[in-house]
Amino acid sequence: AAVKLARRLKEKDPTSPLLVVCGDFNGGPECGAVRYLEDGSVGPDFLEDGEAVTSKMKKMTLSAPLTDVPNNQELGRGPAPNTLVVQELISLMIEEGTDDTPNLSADVLERLERIYYRYATHSDGAEGTKVMGRSDVERWLIDINGQVGRGSEFRRAAREMGYVDPPEPETAGDDGGSDASGGQREQQRKVEQPRIALPEDGVLSLEGFCRVYEGELREGKFWGIAWDLATMGEALPDKGVFEARYDRMYCSQSVRPTVVLDTLSSMPCPNKEEPSDHLPIAARFQLN
Repeated sequence: AAVKLARRLKEKDPTSPLLVVCGDFNGGPECGAVRYLEDGSVGPDFLEDGEAVTSKMKKMTLSAPLTDVPNNQELGRGPAPNTLVVQELISLMIEEGTDDTPNLSADVLERLERIYYRYATHSDGAEGTKVMGRSDVERWLIDINGQVGRGSEFRRAAREMGYVDPPEPETAGDDGGSDASGGQREQQRKVEQPRIALPEDGVLSLEGFCRVYEGELREGKFWGIAWDLATMGEALPDKGVFEARYDRMYCSQSVRPTVVLDTLSSMPCPNKEEPSDHLPIAARFQLN
């Protein structure tokens, strides 16, 4: 895409466009995306988490791989610092031996059970047993997210309580008989979908409550789970800091970095100084 755009813009060398790539790669040097940018290609023999990232060789159309800006030795810098500085949580949250499809650890499940029964006020018909009804779920969601209706916990809980997405509504352009233009048909399809809602008489069981957080775990939302647990009075113990360089910046040979600005933290983020768990990086460039 960068080469095609460079051709349209009539750049001098479209295979070495004026290009800067930056973002959260969610992985280190072992990540397929990082290897593709730094090596110029990635093949079917490259494995990530035990699986091939591609079924065939993929090569860049650029004339050369991209330059890792924070690690550019021409700037006279040392190794690029880590950009993810967070509380170590993985060893606390994941059941040992379940890394491929992680399960919650016994300790986290016990904490969730205690939390569940602090919120549960509705009787399920069994003697002495309480479950979380809609009002209980709303209290829980307000505690962790500030309001009902936001966050993936809300969406997961609604489905655990029985919410089902309604069928997509038919529109005037669906029968193929309309002579509307493509833009008009697209506008016809933009019918507002109903908002997800907690079922009025729905119940969130203990098992469903735990599945909400197991879903969060399998999406890698470790620090979100830790926030929820702490907010609900079950903060996890301190096991030190996990550090990695997930946030990266690359450039093509047509631009040259002159200055790189790092952000450093010795404390787990977010904290009073850093509002995000990812530390920002910045750079200044000159055209070659």
